[in-house]
Amino acid sequence: MVLNKSDKTQCSVRANGAKLEQVSQYKYLGSWITEDGRCEQDIKTRIAMAKDAFWKHKEFLRGNISLQVKKRMLHCYVFPVLKYSCESWMMNKDLVQRINAFEQWCYRRLLKIKWMDKILNEEVL
Repeated sequence: MVLNKSDKTQCSVRANGAKLEQVSQYKYLGSWITEDGRCEQDIKTRIAMAKDAFWKHKEFLRGNISLQVKKRMLHCYVFPVLKYSCESWMMNKDLVQRINAFEQWCYRRLLKIKWMDKILNEEVL
């Protein structure tokens, strides 16, 4: 793969006489590396994995335990899944909004707030 912002560049690499296939994306250490160097697919995948981690622990997170314990469990079991390899992400407004929306989604599930309830995000936080 050749990382390039402008156009698709073809590269010919040979190893032991065999030509290696050029791909537009691949997964490396759990993160998606794409040809254009952006991280939208990686963030979408991480959000889906974090939602899965939330649902795996939903009995604890939605049970009758204190809010402080629920928040600690959320920060211990769900957010690390989301933030894995976040140091290499190139953020823009859309991606920041996606991550903030997921955080609000988690907090609203913890507090058992229905989507039809008219509660501002600031009140939830």
